[in-house]
Amino acid sequence: TGAITLNDATGALSGTVADIKAALAGNITEHTGTITISDNATTDVTATDITTINTASTGTITVSNAIDINGSGSEVAAAFTAIDTNTGNATANITGNDYTAAQLKTINDATTGAIVLANAGVNLSGTSSVLAAAFDGTVTEHTGTVTITNDDYTATQLKTINAATTGAITLNDATGALSGTVADIKAALAGNITEHTGTITISD
Repeated sequence: TGAITLNDATGALSGTVADIKAALAGNITEHTGTITISDNATTDVTATDITTINTASTGTITVSNAIDINGSGSEVAAAFTAIDTNTGNATANITGNDYTAAQLKTINDATTGAIVLANAGVNLSGTSSVLAAAFDGTVTEHTGTVTITNDDYTATQLKTINAATTGAITLNDATGALSGTVADIKAALAGNITEHTGTITISD
């Protein structure tokens, strides 16, 4: 239970999340060396364990394999933020019903791995750019409502959002101008979406 002093805190560490978390637990000199998380692909890892490691070390964190990071939207987003190099393109399993579009964007920006929504019916709100980025990649089909808060959405963004959700899409401002190909505009306005009243420019 005594204090552990690292005369050289820059040593590189490699191992499973559980082992590295245990190694840096307790009263120990802050570690500053690199960390490589080497759990095998598909291993379930708790998101908060990664942030705990990040708190104990200022060194860069690398994930070598496609581990499955589990937790709430905020916890998983924080874990991916803590990872400096996601070589393994870890997957995400988001539990609970309080994830946000911004959190999904953070996760999607950090990995090409699949994002699984345990509850796909959560209602989401945000700008079209954030929502489109949230749904980019391989994400469980969303079934909740989506509210788009800005008026400068694009046909491409609406198309991405429309393809990712079966829920109703609300345009807080339906007057935004749209421009794009017939195919893109058709896809942008498909499904259950607020009637659009703005100008449309077909660019084919």
